[in-house]
Amino acid sequence: MTTLPLIPKEGPHHGRWRHTRRDRLPVFYMNDFSKMGLRVHPCDEALRVLEENRYELIRDNDGFHVAIDGAAQVPTVMQLLNGHGVHCEIADVVDQVYQG
Repeated sequence: MTTLPLIPKEGPHHGRWRHTRRDRLPVFYMNDFSKMGLRVHPCDEALRVLEENRYELIRDNDGFHVAIDGAAQVPTVMQLLNGHGVHCEIADVVDQVYQG
């Protein structure tokens, strides 16, 4: 199992949902670290749809994450959300690491 962070695509709840990246960087970090996640809008609707479809949702200090079985499940999650009117895109969600 792996998890994907759920990040707001837009809207007033952006600060509450922001992924803060509290865990440690890899040992061989070379200014090119990224973490993929899903940018969603509206956020509350995304949580409702995922919960109703029995996806495990995890909330921690960084925000919300959805548990998936692997990368092959990402398109299924995106289709589910888009099919319920939730705008969803995959994106790099690391925003507090210098990458220059």
